[in-house]
Amino acid sequence: MLVLLAVAATTAMLTWHVGWWGVVVVALIAGVLLRRRAGAAWLIALGAVVGWSALIVVDMFGGSFSTLAASVAGVMRVPMPALLVVTLLFAALLAWSAAVLGSEVGKLARATPPSA
Repeated sequence: MLVLLAVAATTAMLTWHVGWWGVVVVALIAGVLLRRRAGAAWLIALGAVVGWSALIVVDMFGGSFSTLAASVAGVMRVPMPALLVVTLLFAALLAWSAAVLGSEVGKLARATPPSA
């Protein structure tokens, strides 16, 4: 649970400052750090969804979220709830793939003997 909250908070913070690339950076680092934990990529993906959900909730209280979401949903010709699901799915897929990559890179780095 602590890992989930740490990933969610870090993802939200970094996304707020650098955009969607923040998800990739957090997931890569978390993937390397949690490379030995079973199911780590799924946990990291869930953390990204929780982090982006928190950002969406914060934006909802800002006042302009519903107008923007309705406009984007109208342009894409999808219902607004579907747009929210796709947005969170995007975060989950980014985080999962970056976490798997980070985990594999971490395993390779540990397994490679230092050159003489």
